[in-house]
Amino acid sequence: MNEIRYEIIITFLENADKLKKTVQSCENQILENDRIIIVGTGNLEQIKSLKEIKKYKKQITFKQTATVADAYNECVRESESQYTIFMKEGDWLGEGFLKHAASVMEDEKEQQIEEPEAESESQIESEDEHEEEHETKGVVLQNEIMNPGEVSVLLPVQYCDNLLVSEKPKKHILSKKVIKGTYGVDITKNYWALQTALPGAVIRTACLKTYTFNTEIMFEYDTDVLLRILNNEKKYLVTDRAEYYYFDPKENQVLYHIPAHYSQWYEESAEKYLLPLLRDSEDSLFIQNYAVYYVLNRFLCNLDNRNKKQLLGKKFDKYLEVVKEIFGFVDDYYLTNQDLHKYLSKNPQILCMFLRIKYGIDNVKYEYRQEIDPETEEKDLVMYFNGNRISSVNSHYFSIGMMNYVDGKVWLDGSLISIFAQGGIDFYAEFNGKMIKVEDTDSYSLTKYFGVPAYRRITYHLELPLNPNKKNQAVRFYAKDKNDKYQLRITFSDHWAKLSKIPRYSYWHFNKYLCHHAENSIVFKKANIVNVLKREIQFQLNLLKINSKYSRHALALRWLYWITRPYFKKKKIWLMLDKLYKGGDSCEYLYRYSAKLEDGVTRYYVIDKKTPDYKKLKKDGYKPLATNSLMHQLAFLNADLVLITNSHLFPFNGFRKEKSKYFRGLCNFSSMCLQHGLSVQKCAMAQRRIIDNTTGYFLASKYEYENLSKHAYGYQNFDVLKLTGIGRYDGLISNDQKQILLSPTWRMYNALPVTTSEGDQRGYNPEFKNSTYYQVYNNLINHKRLIDCAKKTGYKIKFLLHPILSSQADDFTPNEEVEVIPSVGDLSYEKILTESSLMVTDYSGVQFDFAYMRKPIVYFHPEELPPHYEDGIFFYDTMGFGEICTKTEQLVDLLCEYMQNNCVMKEKYVKRADDFFVYKDYNNCKRIYKEIMKSQKQIDIDKMRK
Repeated sequence: MNEIRYEIIITFLENADKLKKTVQSCENQILENDRIIIVGTGNLEQIKSLKEIKKYKKQITFKQTATVADAYNECVRESESQYTIFMKEGDWLGEGFLKHAASVMEDEKEQQIEEPEAESESQIESEDEHEEEHETKGVVLQNEIMNPGEVSVLLPVQYCDNLLVSEKPKKHILSKKVIKGTYGVDITKNYWALQTALPGAVIRTACLKTYTFNTEIMFEYDTDVLLRILNNEKKYLVTDRAEYYYFDPKENQVLYHIPAHYSQWYEESAEKYLLPLLRDSEDSLFIQNYAVYYVLNRFLCNLDNRNKKQLLGKKFDKYLEVVKEIFGFVDDYYLTNQDLHKYLSKNPQILCMFLRIKYGIDNVKYEYRQEIDPETEEKDLVMYFNGNRISSVNSHYFSIGMMNYVDGKVWLDGSLISIFAQGGIDFYAEFNGKMIKVEDTDSYSLTKYFGVPAYRRITYHLELPLNPNKKNQAVRFYAKDKNDKYQLRITFSDHWAKLSKIPRYSYWHFNKYLCHHAENSIVFKKANIVNVLKREIQFQLNLLKINSKYSRHALALRWLYWITRPYFKKKKIWLMLDKLYKGGDSCEYLYRYSAKLEDGVTRYYVIDKKTPDYKKLKKDGYKPLATNSLMHQLAFLNADLVLITNSHLFPFNGFRKEKSKYFRGLCNFSSMCLQHGLSVQKCAMAQRRIIDNTTGYFLASKYEYENLSKHAYGYQNFDVLKLTGIGRYDGLISNDQKQILLSPTWRMYNALPVTTSEGDQRGYNPEFKNSTYYQVYNNLINHKRLIDCAKKTGYKIKFLLHPILSSQADDFTPNEEVEVIPSVGDLSYEKILTESSLMVTDYSGVQFDFAYMRKPIVYFHPEELPPHYEDGIFFYDTMGFGEICTKTEQLVDLLCEYMQNNCVMKEKYVKRADDFFVYKDYNNCKRIYKEIMKSQKQIDIDKMRK
């Protein structure tokens, strides 16, 4: 073993603590003749004095170069070691890594060859939330008995050790098998067995010396070398006895992958890395398959709200041309994932999108064949492109997103896949012997990539009148062409669907009916004590078979629900909440207004017990409900109405999909939106009717009404939109204290994604300081001329961070004259808004609060930053309440002018505000309350209350 020499090359970027962990993992493993090189593009002097580094000063050297790729090239060129391992700061080696790797590469007795075990579904995350259900073909990993001495690359089992991604290290798998023991892989027989991570790989240095790291690309210089080695060598070894833990999320961990925030990961990477690789490997199925994986991850990193805004306008058009060129190297068999690999998409809508990119929209025509499903022996309509199977009718589901009972009818809302439109397929519901055609309501159902619509689903709304005289009634769903009909299976896709297929025996008890799923039908029957009790017992017995923390919790909570049901049953419960970590929004105002009214309604205002707002409510004599408390959960399950200022109601209350499926059938409530901002932009993705089963939406402006009345939102023909004013406006009475308020909105791509509850404050994003957003506003709040003018005229400047960016407060450069304020904790929106004299914002909804007081607003739309919202019905140049500035100097000039003239709103903008708002009084909560009470009357009828 003493003859084995490792050279471990560790990349240092900026975090000394992460580097220490990496070095410490090598501490008890390196031998006397092993060598560690710490490379970086910055100043390495700061880390040379670390104890962990000094301890091995004879074995650790440092290399500072222009790029990391340059450092890698120098290290490899100068290396005399037998093996090279690359690591990044924050990564660490599992126990005995170097010993086990050496024994495998040298073919010592410790090595074993074992057959792999089948991988469980829970071990791989689906990459696409829009993915349909499919069976996966079994592609067997063919183990090759190899002489390890002839293999240049050994790959360990890799785990992601980053708490943002998972609470515990998570296995990273691209192949379809979990490796047990040591395994030889020949990529000519296993083209799909991708490996993309050079860090952690053990590579024979003699082999590595024949390759050069590409210094012209910012990111994949290491993957480039690994793929070229594997493609040329045709084989590699994998072992589960060497474990490698990495910190930076990989490219398919699309919520967290850091390079996705940089334009170089798209254009530069494709043109200088992937296309040259494809040109050099035209016949390689391994590289073709990788190319599909490469493109897919970039699209998924920019799916809907994940759009990083790196490719806009003509830049995106140009990028699509590059993707088209990439797909030109890929056979359609691999582009359409005919082997159904898990790390590629099985979503037929994505496959069709890729084909349209490759061939052009007009050149993609599908063939439809009627076939017999070999498993069910039922007729099936199968969709092909150039002989490659894209999808079939029987593989899709009639998706139920929402079920309600309203005045004797069951309402069904949901969506259907639209890719069969060219095949002349229509959809029908069969109810009580009548065939009802499913019409497209044209509501928003787009899927966007890079902010550009890619495909949409058919949306529908059905109303089924229940016959009170029939014992059993059922609805089934069909796809139908000119000659045949195909019965569709049913899926319950959302919290509001009332039912779920897992666990079994799910049911919905409402009015005098019991509803459940059976034999691809939704069945409605008369409810009585016996059949409800029987169904509940079956459901709970099934829960006992499911071994998960959610099922155990569900069993206990359902018992408590039934024990306490007599207490809650006759109560009219309104559950009210703003941000759980922050009050002071419209729901709190309505709660304070209505809490002491004697109207038979029980109100609960939910907020985190640790917040100052909770304590203030208690001090003022109210009884707020602590979030996540047992009473909160029980009140949620028994509510008549949930009143909320933000979308995605179930997650806000701690019922994410993995939990809500155990309780959906107990929930007989709808929601009403009291609004956090105003709905004047295109916001159908979050604010359409079916997102939160919205039955009341309270508005401040006729322009909101006009915007939300469009088909995309799904409010047409429903009495939902109410012009009442906004609840929190009741507190907007000016108390000018000579202060300038900077209040920009956030950008989705600058904040960490939700990792716990929607209502929790977002975590700290270490990449935020590298964003253009940060640079623009940090420069503004430290602008000398602005600060000097504020001093001279006696104004204070306050920079109010959006709640979602409040974790980044300490990133901004301290300045005695500017106060950076996180909008969480004990901050009072009412106080800071009423005391401010002028507001600077970009698109934030608080502009309307300010305009309601007829105070001046200045819009700052920096050229460097893309808009946060798409224009809807509100246009800043003709409807905005102040001037628009696109440059910092222009903004500073205007702010100085306002401060020198006592910050008075100009008459032009006063008139705009008068036109915009329906009311300018302080009776908004009163009007909202009256509208809610009207809805409560119908709820009482539907719940059979006297």
